[in-house]
Amino acid sequence: MDELNKIIILGIIQGVAEFLPISSNAHLIMAEQLLDYHNHNEILNLVFHLGSLLAIITYFFSELLGLLKKPKMIFNIVAATIPVIIVGYFVHKFRLINYEYFSIKIIAITLIVFGIILFVSDKINHSKILYKDLNLKGSLIIGLFQIISLIPGVSRSGITLTAGRFLGYSRFEAAKFSFFLSIPTTAGACFLGILDLIKTNNSDLNYIAIIAFIASFLSSYLTIKFFLTFISKFNLNIFVYYRVILGVFILLFI
Repeated sequence: MDELNKIIILGIIQGVAEFLPISSNAHLIMAEQLLDYHNHNEILNLVFHLGSLLAIITYFFSELLGLLKKPKMIFNIVAATIPVIIVGYFVHKFRLINYEYFSIKIIAITLIVFGIILFVSDKINHSKILYKDLNLKGSLIIGLFQIISLIPGVSRSGITLTAGRFLGYSRFEAAKFSFFLSIPTTAGACFLGILDLIKTNNSDLNYIAIIAFIASFLSSYLTIKFFLTFISKFNLNIFVYYRVILGVFILLFI
């Protein structure tokens, strides 16, 4: 398989796994190992994240404009983002987690464990309304949960959705806040990526990077639309089963 096809596959995986509670880091690491393609191109990492960032902004554009009239929600988003931004900066700066060669066995364990936690949280009765009931305490709790997502296999969307469910929000409400949180966190990852490019004086933006961006954007946008429609009608069991089955398969056969 040539490099272009591998990049398209990775871009699609980034877009799909970024917004489903199944861990994009875990799937990208596994895909790179299966495809025998270890991506050391900082520009590609950047455009993958930019594609997802643009997709979430595009999908929620009108609602994001409406947030300008809801300072309380903006404050909650900022409060929930600060913990992971701070911890993520130090993880990135000091390379505390080597994502390129992270143990696939640990990924399997985190897939299973946090899948089970997601299952438990999904059984919580919900009665809270996001714009009305979310306060600083709840935002900080979700923000602290989000720090755990720095470990591959946990899933940022999955752990924030889990936190929201534990706090008593519906799947749709919890997922929406999770998507809102993905904007500053993904923007932060893009900012760090840009800093890395400046430091290495790397500006090799070619057609492969553009295709990677398109693959990531389209798969991200379609996944957001699908997921919000799905959880309006169904529970999260299918994602729990997928995580557990995949984790067990990795532990037994890989």
